[in-house]
Amino acid sequence: MRVLAASFPDDRSACAARDHLINTLTLDASQIGVKALAYGRRRTDVAILAGRFDDDVVATARDAVSQLGGTLVIDMDDEAGNA
Repeated sequence: MRVLAASFPDDRSACAARDHLINTLTLDASQIGVKALAYGRRRTDVAILAGRFDDDVVATARDAVSQLGGTLVIDMDDEAGNA
């Protein structure tokens, strides 16, 4: 299992990527979430998408994030500790 997180230019694109990943990879909605990075919660705020992915779909998830306008910022084993 891996933890992936990606930044998106806005909440709308991050939410669209979340929906795409849930539908394409048949994820449970609790496995992936989106949060605005800025103080306010406006649709134009930079947003972070983060989720836990089985090893067999990680490459597909990485590609989808990139194709949907995201920039991967975290890619780590879910058992790894924080730095």
